[in-house]
Amino acid sequence: MTVLAGFYVSGALYFFSIWFQAFQKDTNLSPEQIRISWIVLTIATLFWPIVAPIANLEKSSRKKASLVEQQEVDANETAISAELSRT
Repeated sequence: MTVLAGFYVSGALYFFSIWFQAFQKDTNLSPEQIRISWIVLTIATLFWPIVAPIANLEKSSRKKASLVEQQEVDANETAISAELSRT
């Protein structure tokens, strides 16, 4: 469990550093935009460990659904070709 927590913390720090570098490069921000950017940067870093697994589950479920759909299409094509070969 400690390794998993370490993985999530290191990932959060990695993404924070990438987003922070992009934030520093933008010099045309008003004080209000800077404040909002800091809020978004903080929220994104804190919720990264929650959002990443959910996104991964959603992506894998979509992949499974497309595989099932493809298998159904293949089964229908096989049934049609068997019907045609009988006639």
